[in-house]
Amino acid sequence: MKVLKITFKNLKMLLRSKTSILVVIFGPLLIMLLVGFAFNNPSASKLNIGYVAPEQTNLTISFVNALESNPNFIVAPYPSEESCNEMIAQGKMHVCIIFPKDFNLQDNKTNEIVFYVDQSRANFVYAVIETVSSKIDFTTNQLSYQLTDDLIGVIGSAKQLNNDNLLKIIKLKATTDDLTATMTTMQNNLNSLDLNKSSVSSGSINNNLNQLQDDIIKLRDQGNAVVKLASDFNTNVVTGVNNATLQANFVTNLDNSSAAIKTQGNTTISDLQDMNDAIGAMLSDVDKMNKRLDMVQTTTTDAATKIAAMKVSLAEVKTNLESIKSGTESLNAQINALRITSASSIVNPVKTTIKPVSAKTSNLNFIFPYLLVLIIVFISIMLSSNIIIMEKTSRAYFRNFTTPTSDLTFIISVFLTSFVVVILQLILILALAYYFLNTTLSANLVYTSILIFISIALFTLIGMIIGYFFKSQEAVTMAAISVGSVLLFLSNLVLPLENMSTYLQEVAHYNPYVIASEALKKVTIFGAQWTELQNDLAFLAFYIIIGIILVIAVQKMSKIQYISKKPTAKQLLKKEDFIDKYLKLNSGVLVRNEKELLEELKKMSDVSFNEYVAKDKNDFESWLLRNKNDKLAKEVGKCKTREETIKILEKKIKK
Repeated sequence: MKVLKITFKNLKMLLRSKTSILVVIFGPLLIMLLVGFAFNNPSASKLNIGYVAPEQTNLTISFVNALESNPNFIVAPYPSEESCNEMIAQGKMHVCIIFPKDFNLQDNKTNEIVFYVDQSRANFVYAVIETVSSKIDFTTNQLSYQLTDDLIGVIGSAKQLNNDNLLKIIKLKATTDDLTATMTTMQNNLNSLDLNKSSVSSGSINNNLNQLQDDIIKLRDQGNAVVKLASDFNTNVVTGVNNATLQANFVTNLDNSSAAIKTQGNTTISDLQDMNDAIGAMLSDVDKMNKRLDMVQTTTTDAATKIAAMKVSLAEVKTNLESIKSGTESLNAQINALRITSASSIVNPVKTTIKPVSAKTSNLNFIFPYLLVLIIVFISIMLSSNIIIMEKTSRAYFRNFTTPTSDLTFIISVFLTSFVVVILQLILILALAYYFLNTTLSANLVYTSILIFISIALFTLIGMIIGYFFKSQEAVTMAAISVGSVLLFLSNLVLPLENMSTYLQEVAHYNPYVIASEALKKVTIFGAQWTELQNDLAFLAFYIIIGIILVIAVQKMSKIQYISKKPTAKQLLKKEDFIDKYLKLNSGVLVRNEKELLEELKKMSDVSFNEYVAKDKNDFESWLLRNKNDKLAKEVGKCKTREETIKILEKKIKK
């Protein structure tokens, strides 16, 4: 019952402060709605793209047209690289593209496109580079597709030409084989010809003819001798026998025979001479024929040598044709062995398809778990720390020491107060997100609720530690914001953990905000079950145990420090004074009279003064009225600044 009563009292105290309600409760609601509407956009952001093109080539124009075809790109030309970069520096441009001079696909040159971006916008620059580069890469792939298609066309033509050449090579090879066979036959025929010269010996013929001629001459001589002998015989006979007629006939016949022998001898000699001349002519013709045969033999030998050389050349031609045939067949085999013959498959041999692991498409769906835990972090820390500091700076704080209520009861009541307020606020936030942003956490309600409750408990304990540790509202607020900021910046929400140093990555993995937000993301987006969550829940439970121990320890230390603090301790020793007459400042000092109030006002800053004096309140006036000092209270109530209040109190003290 004490816990419930103290919790109810804390809630009334919280609701009594309009500033706390606006800052702690409605502030995060407003932030959540603004962030939700900002991120609840599934489409890409508008990008301002500048480009510098020294020459308006067809390739440059095609790239610019490709960029302008994207409705999310606002493309503008710039005259120079410096002017384009200046627009990036002023924040009016997201990326600047520098196209190369003479931007053409020729002479095997490499064309380099340069991107200029603002690296200081680390959470945005990589998305810009990826978005613009993807469009540039798409256009580059189109060009590559066209060039590859042309190359494949040339390869196809080469293949067809190779096939035609193979047929011609086969025919040439067959023709070469026929020529080689024909030449071999001709060479064999030539080699079989007997072109050896035949020598005709006319010496024996001439000798025989001469011998014949000599014999004929001798025959003639002998015939003449016979005739002479006969004539002599006749003379002798005549001398012995006087037969005139017989003698006359004999002489006549003998003369005729002698004449015939003589004539025949002359004729024979003439014929023999003609025969000798014919034989000489024949020998001359034989010599001429032999000379011609020499020439034929020389020509035949030269032809056979040339035919042999031609056979060697034809063999080389045949070998080369065989090599060309083998090379052409091998080339065709390689072309036929190509498994990819389409330009699209060569340009993109491996097609990648990026699919989300979750069916949710809105950016808010992915970032909502982080935002929800972030709201829990700041609300829980600031609310619990503010409840404690409000309690510590209240006028009734001292009475807590005089009651028999244990410190653990106050700790539990503060915890419950903050826990209930955060739960109610989260219910409101989730309802607004569901109706206005179409976002829900109902995928796995059990684990989602467990994670939310554990997160609220953990960060409420952190806020309580801050509240008990510090003494003023300003210090508590700054500490709460600082702790929340550290937890935020060591998380994935601002920058990916992978971009941090290795040491910070290791530390950030134990960040309770990272553990809680990643676990909630696993549940709401990926539908994780107990096996995937048990390690995260174990870490959060360990942190809660450590937080409870630290809260108890810091509360004890805060209590001891409060009791021993001066001048409060001295003031409390005066039993005749009533504690209700004192003015408890946020710094922990108790003001007993106007003089002490004047001293504190002189030390106080204008910011602290405004915590007591505002448009609708004046705590100093209320304190003076409570102490029956109506006249001074009226004068102080008219003061709106610290200087005016000091002047009134100085005037009163002097009197």
